[in-house]
Amino acid sequence: MSYAPPDHWNQVFAKWKDAGTDLDWGTQWTKVHLPFLKSANVKTVLDLGCGTGNDVLRLVRQGFTVIGVDFSDEAVQQGREKAKKLGLSAQFVVADMAKRLPFDSATLDAVMSNVAIHMFSDQITRQLFKEIRRIVRPNGLFVFHVNSTEDALVRAERHLPIREIEPNYFLEHDGQTMHFFSKEYLLDLLSDWKDVELKHYEILHEQTGKPFKRVWWGKAIQPD
Repeated sequence: MSYAPPDHWNQVFAKWKDAGTDLDWGTQWTKVHLPFLKSANVKTVLDLGCGTGNDVLRLVRQGFTVIGVDFSDEAVQQGREKAKKLGLSAQFVVADMAKRLPFDSATLDAVMSNVAIHMFSDQITRQLFKEIRRIVRPNGLFVFHVNSTEDALVRAERHLPIREIEPNYFLEHDGQTMHFFSKEYLLDLLSDWKDVELKHYEILHEQTGKPFKRVWWGKAIQPD
């Protein structure tokens, strides 16, 4: 396995829970997606790489039917516990995004992924984008955030890269892998979609005001 195994993520999510913290960006990601999800009359959303389910539950509160998928059974269990505690209805599934997704073809109105699908090699990334296209219905929506190539130096200050496995694909000191996306690469990955929109933006650190993350936001529509 060329990417961090589930045990890595189980330990990460368990450590955060024990420390009373969580990987939660607030409304940073979903606020960008919501206008498009609503204008497209989306009802069912799949959140790929949902972590402990914070964005899943935000969309549930907005009236969507949401399925959260994550590689870590620890994260999925925490998501289920949150939903139960809040009295919200959401489905959570443990699955490896590097393999065939456990959903029927053309059955989902939308797929959302927030800084979670950028951990794989070029081959797996292309396979994943094909899988996303397979499960989204005609005229369905794909919305996402991924780290941009301009984020590499910013991220290296917090996550030391050991080596470059492939162009823009790095192994980091803690065993995690990270793929940084250029505009050209994203356009290539989305060449079979229509109405593709991409926006690059920078997120500043709340305390220092220095650059903390640089991402691409993307939106694409499944052809008829």
